[in-house]
Amino acid sequence: MDYNKTAKDILKLLGGEKNVISAAHCATRLRVVLKNEKEAKTKEIEKLDGVKGVFSSAGQYQIIIGQGSVNKVYKHFVEGTGISESSLTDTKKAAMNNMNLFERFARMLSNIFVPIIPAIVASGLLMGLLGMLDAFHLVNSKSGLYVILNMFSNAAFQFLPMIIAFSAAREFKTNPYLAAALGAIMIHPDLQNAWTLGEGIKHTVNIFGLNIGMVGYQGTVLPILISVWVMSYIEKALRKVVPEALDILLTPFLTLMLTGFFAMVVIGPGGRFVGDEISLGLQTLYNTAGFFSGILFGGLYSLIVITGIHHSFHAIEAGLLANPAIHKNFLLPIWSMANVAQGGAALAVYFKTRDKKIKSIAAPASFSCLLGITEPAIFGVNLRYTKPFIAGAIGGAIGGGYIVFTKVAMTAVGVTGIPGIAIVKQGSFINYIIGMILAFGGAFIIGILLGIKEEEKDDSLEEKNEALEEKIEAFEENITSPANGKVVLLKNVPDKTFSTGLIGEGIGVDPEDGEVVAPIDGTIVHIFETKHAIAIKGKTGVEMLIHIGIDTVKMEGEGFKSFVSDGQEIKKGDKLVQFDLDLVKEKAVSPIVLTIVTNHEDMGFVKVEKADGKQVKQKDEILKVGKK
Repeated sequence: MDYNKTAKDILKLLGGEKNVISAAHCATRLRVVLKNEKEAKTKEIEKLDGVKGVFSSAGQYQIIIGQGSVNKVYKHFVEGTGISESSLTDTKKAAMNNMNLFERFARMLSNIFVPIIPAIVASGLLMGLLGMLDAFHLVNSKSGLYVILNMFSNAAFQFLPMIIAFSAAREFKTNPYLAAALGAIMIHPDLQNAWTLGEGIKHTVNIFGLNIGMVGYQGTVLPILISVWVMSYIEKALRKVVPEALDILLTPFLTLMLTGFFAMVVIGPGGRFVGDEISLGLQTLYNTAGFFSGILFGGLYSLIVITGIHHSFHAIEAGLLANPAIHKNFLLPIWSMANVAQGGAALAVYFKTRDKKIKSIAAPASFSCLLGITEPAIFGVNLRYTKPFIAGAIGGAIGGGYIVFTKVAMTAVGVTGIPGIAIVKQGSFINYIIGMILAFGGAFIIGILLGIKEEEKDDSLEEKNEALEEKIEAFEENITSPANGKVVLLKNVPDKTFSTGLIGEGIGVDPEDGEVVAPIDGTIVHIFETKHAIAIKGKTGVEMLIHIGIDTVKMEGEGFKSFVSDGQEIKKGDKLVQFDLDLVKEKAVSPIVLTIVTNHEDMGFVKVEKADGKQVKQKDEILKVGKK
């Protein structure tokens, strides 16, 4: 790749320097904040040498280039321009200014609810499993084990205000422990349990002449969200007036007292009313419009995914689950159909396209949709040609209509596609599977019928390259593990950029310590400033990325120490990086150490040598790479 030419071409196609607010890069992507994204010529950028894909998310225009190359393209991109070189944190802040008020609100909800999904999913999975065992009379519902597990399954919903409060405090920049205490106040055992509200309010107290119902807020969403938001302003206001010497004593005390009273007297009752009305309104639409609501929601959901605000729906879904009058998630199965349908459309592209690059993306992207991950299919395949995206929307409408017609519901949030089977309410498993078949199959058939329009291209250069490759001598190289731990297959890595093979083929290791060593003999092409990623070129020509953790770039080097530098010759087993494993587990999505062969398309084969979950030590063979 001519890095300078690629960089300048990208800048030109983005609308020039005047259209770029700021730019940053991570290990694989150039992340740009634009004044006007409509000026960016996405289709032309996708055709540039070295560009693997383009998508826009959360106010950032992201261009996937790959490790070892993105930093060089970035250097030329900002060179000789007035574009500010930003950290990823600064770029995200700049991106927020690119969003309208609704988008910012949706992003806020997403930031609060995405981190708590694991807790709700865990509870929902267990709830679904217990329901299935009870339905088939495989367990005694009065046994001690069942009673304990049932307690485990509903704990996250019983104490949901505390979980939301802690997460919301980080978004609203207030003390998370005070927020958790506020959440505890709102579900205190002295209050009537919210699940019994159908029996009426049993006890009230008089506060300053107001009769306040002593009712808890178990399973509610809006009351605690608004309360923590108000708390953030109260705490900031108090810090401005309370003397510094008394700050540690008075500020927390007054913050909790003032917010607590305001929450119980005003916010709680009002928030419960609004939340219940939203939930009941959706249920009324679901019950009255029936089949047509499924068609509408299933058809439009993929359009919402493009905007990036679909994560905000978790708040609504949590409200449905928490509402005693509903206590089920009837929206998620519809979203699942829309996701699966985009996979069917992507598979149709695989059979219709002649472009080898698109073929290499379309098949894994189609499969990832079956696991609930749609971005690779939507942004990398279907939107390129438009018609496949429309086919996916129609497939989503077909599946959504069937799902609503058969009353399929779920017991949690956040899990769609095949994994969603685990949280489907008892009695609906078969209909859920039929719905997926209809959505996927319908989108595939419609995608085949609609076809795609591809530009004619000169294949002579590609043929010359293939002829040259045939002359290259065969070789084989063993890639060893850079870390001690358990093998994680790429498809199970919690990041679509890696799991879908956009960056390359390879393997992961869930580390048991914080040491990373060289997996091959070669040269350090580049070690990133944040020290979480290293680009290496082997002596045989193998190019690879060692990437430590998922989303560790946001740690900005905290807890990482490197022992190599750019251009340094290395031997297999040489120490590359030492990192604080506990800190990475705390601050990042995952500590998985990834070994990715980024020029896999130039290789004859990249073969995984270890099974998923297999214990490996440093220098154990994990990959075999070469040309036959």
